[in-house]
Amino acid sequence: MGNWNLPEKLFKIEEGLRNIAASGNVPSPNELRNWHIELLDAAHECKDTIPGGFDNIEDLSEACNELREAAFTIDDIKEALHDNSKSASERMNILRNADKRLDEIEKAVIKVTGRPCRWSKELGDARLRYTLLINDVAACVHVLAQYMLEKGPDRVEGKCSIAKDADQEAIEVCKEWDNTTKVFKDMGMYSLEDAGELSGFVVDKKVQLRVGSASGHLAEIDLEKKTVKYYDTDWQVNDVIARLLEEYAGGSCKIIDPERGGGVEKPSVYCKMVDPKKAARVLATATSMDYRIGDRTEKKIYRTERGCIESRLADHFGVKVEGRNSNT
Repeated sequence: MGNWNLPEKLFKIEEGLRNIAASGNVPSPNELRNWHIELLDAAHECKDTIPGGFDNIEDLSEACNELREAAFTIDDIKEALHDNSKSASERMNILRNADKRLDEIEKAVIKVTGRPCRWSKELGDARLRYTLLINDVAACVHVLAQYMLEKGPDRVEGKCSIAKDADQEAIEVCKEWDNTTKVFKDMGMYSLEDAGELSGFVVDKKVQLRVGSASGHLAEIDLEKKTVKYYDTDWQVNDVIARLLEEYAGGSCKIIDPERGGGVEKPSVYCKMVDPKKAARVLATATSMDYRIGDRTEKKIYRTERGCIESRLADHFGVKVEGRNSNT
């Protein structure tokens, strides 16, 4: 790969944009302008320095163009937030144009990576909130960065793609997650769709994990900050993950409600951690957990309903049901 470090740059851009979306404070014009410039620079570097080894250079080149479109989307958001000469309806139209631009960006990202990157489009008009638009830009940048790292990293070990600046301890944490997922997959705990999407990315002291097939089902372990972030909109799964991270990995966690942006603009579970390897094992349990919880719930409902039906039949027909006392 030589000195090609674009994936690492894109991960940093993604982090900066997600921080803006999660902060709750309206970003200044200068802040948005700086990220616009960062994305334009990344687009130029992407176009000019693609290394050999990628199967679909043309598609990747097209995705590089979409980084330029991402920069223009950030510029649109800046205009909508800070151009006082525009009326409220004009500002809303600018945000709608940014939304349409993001749809085109996602199409290009899907073409090259096979993965969608917009979650908020499921939210109707609420997706036009500037925080959600910025978060979608960050998500599309994230998918591109993962793809570039996955297809052209310094090395791959199991499901872990490893950048050249990766910290050795972070690599070991990713391996711990990878080994745990293999055990759980062999036990039949994962759906086939989710199992096929699992991947880890190690950049510097961070381990970023794709933990399922749903768009935005991600997690991050930051060894430098000693934090774990988990993104999911399923409250039952969030509750279990938070409890496991506290009780097993020694973390101190808070759950952020989806109505306050948890799982999209912000992590749904945020923890200060003690043991990163144990945290990695916990995150391996997140995959397909919604199915496992759902299966147990359905079986419990079925057993309850069946018991009620059998009891009513017994009362009606005067039949004795096994395991039920009857005086008839």
